[in-house]
Order: sequence, then C-alpha cells, then structure tokens
Amino acid sequence: MRSNPSNSLNKRYRILVTQKFSSLGGAQKSLVHHFELLEQEKFEAHLLTSNTGWLTDECDRLGVPWQLMDFGHWNIGSIPKNWFLARRICNYIRKHQIDLVHANEHWVGPHSCWGARMAEVPSICQFRTGLEDLTRRRIRKYWYDRFEKVLPVADVLRQALIKHLPDPDKVIVVRDGVKKCMDDSPSWTKRSTRIIVNIGAIYPVKGQAIILEQAIPWLKSNRKRFLVFIGGTREDPAYFESMKSLVSVNKLGKQVLFLGPRTDVPRLLQAADALVAYSTVEGIPRVVTEAMFSRRPVIVSNSPGMNEVVKDGVNGRIVNFDDDSGGFCKALESLATNYSSWDQMGTEAQKDAVARYSIEAMSTAIQKVYSEVLFTDDQH
Repeated sequence: MRSNPSNSLNKRYRILVTQKFSSLGGAQKSLVHHFELLEQEKFEAHLLTSNTGWLTDECDRLGVPWQLMDFGHWNIGSIPKNWFLARRICNYIRKHQIDLVHANEHWVGPHSCWGARMAEVPSICQFRTGLEDLTRRRIRKYWYDRFEKVLPVADVLRQALIKHLPDPDKVIVVRDGVKKCMDDSPSWTKRSTRIIVNIGAIYPVKGQAIILEQAIPWLKSNRKRFLVFIGGTREDPAYFESMKSLVSVNKLGKQVLFLGPRTDVPRLLQAADALVAYSTVEGIPRVVTEAMFSRRPVIVSNSPGMNEVVKDGVNGRIVNFDDDSGGFCKALESLATNYSSWDQMGTEAQKDAVARYSIEAMSTAIQKVYSEVLFTDDQH
C-alpha cells in the first residue's frame, strides 16, 4: 500500500465511500447516519454513486462531496468497462488524496477494490444481503478475499464467509444501525382496529405476495383489520399486478392498501400495530430493527439471520410462511386478540434495538475498522 509519511495521530483521513444507487433505501439510510456521526476532526467523507437522488441530497445537506460514477454489473462481459471505471476511481483517489475506500455494499465492491489497488490504498466492503450470495463462486467473483476488511451485518453471514476466506480475522460483524425517530407512546390500545404494515420494495424475494395470500382469511374475518404495503415496485411489475388482482378477487380493496414509496416511515410505524417482514435475500432487513426501535413487535420469516434479532414470543414472532400450518395467520389472530402480550413484545423489541442496533454503535464500529486499517497501513 501507499506509504504515508504523516503522523497518524494528527492526520485527518479521507474516506471514499461507494454506493451504487442514491434512491432511498436501507443501505443509504445507514450511510447517512454514519456520515452524521463521523468524527470530523479525524475523518472526511467523499461519495461516489451512480445517480442523483435522496442520498446525494443528504450529502449536500451534510457537506459531503460527491461525484457520479457509472457502476455497472460485475461480470466477464463487462471487464473492459469495469477497467475504465476502476481507473476513474483510481484517478479520484489520487486527485483527492483518499486514504481508504469503503464500499457500502458488495455490488460495488470489486470496482472499488480494483480502483483502490491501482491507487495503492486499502479498501473495505460491507455485506448486507443473504446467504445465497455467499457461495464459493460468488465469493471469488466479488473479491472478498482482496479487501482488508469485510463487514457483514449478521453473525450468520460472518460464519458463511469465513468458511471460504483464508483469514477469518478480516471479517467483522457490523450491524446496521437505526435512528430513533418517534416518541415512546404506547404501541397498543384496546381498539378493535388492527393495522399490519410491510415496508420494502415490492418484488418476489421480499415475499409480499406470500404475506398477502396467507393474510386473506384473517382480513376477511373482520373488516377492521388492515394490511398496508409501503414501498415502490421493483424489477417485476407483473408481480405487483398479480397482488392487486388477488386483492380485487377477494374484495379487499378497502383493507389492503398500497401506499408506494414513502419518506415518513416512522409516522406510519407509529400508526401500525406490528410489522411483517419476509425476505430470502437479507440477513437482517433494516426495517425490522426500525420497527423494533419504534416499539412495534415484528412478525418475520424463519430465515437465516432473523433469529439473531427476533426471539420468538419474546420480542416478536418467527413463522414459517412456506408451509401449510397457517402459522402467520395464527400469529395475526393472536395479535388481534391478545393485545397485552403483544404490547410486552413491543417493549422488549425496543429494549433489544436500543442495546444492539443504534446508529451510534454502528458508526463507532465502522470508524474503529477505519482506524485499524489505516493505522496498520501507516505502519507500512
């Protein structure tokens, strides 16, 4: 790596963060919270991203310099394009005297690592998606063994990574942090209306169609029960249309609502009784911890990583959406009738979130990694 003659105790390090898209999402929210908490006397952040949007607007608010960079797919057919991209990243690093590159998601990891190596600076990468992205072939493809540190968001992801990497010490769990955005008002009342929300882009791996299908009997049994989907369509418009058709056929248009993308998620969570989350691609969806911070119990799929966050019957429920036992519908019925026990689950959920998933804990952990990598690099 590039030698640095500066005194590491007095130097203000420049960190180049790469993020593929600027649209509002969990990775982008975590990044903005991290920028807000960055030790200004020690670190200076820069951003490269593919498009303008919510993230670049937030960078303007925070005074974080950013530049557009066309991050494309990482595959054999794109090698010439990606080489030029890596060269552009390298040039940015050299022009702005960047000390470390931080890929905020693995989709931009190889490009970022390649550019960092050209410029002879260290690089780290965060990993937020699911176990299916951690096959031996994909680990090689996305260059995980070439980063100085890899930061998965869950223990289950770390365990999968270290099976394929020669140095397990380079894999450090850093859980995504959530900012508390609402008061401590009670989450439950004795009202007969019940509102369940699902938050996230609508596409198959998020399982909204499965959630809807299994909730139909519960919804039909009482007109004061509501299922609200918050999030835009993504990649598969036909999937969204099939959900709307299912709502129409079952005459549930007044009870199943599609609100589209929203920026007022904390307010919507405050109006809800619980959150339901199903995902096959994420170790721990950020929205789960957001709901927990908001003192809302969560109903989640029985998938790897979820049991690190949710203790069944303590701070939420873990159900098998893919079997015929009707576990989800039974959980909803319990939610509607046993409000006191679910209120207690909401209280426990908030306690766990505060202890383990604060933005302060996340940013402190990332900055500790920065210091470890940069201090080690300075010694060379």
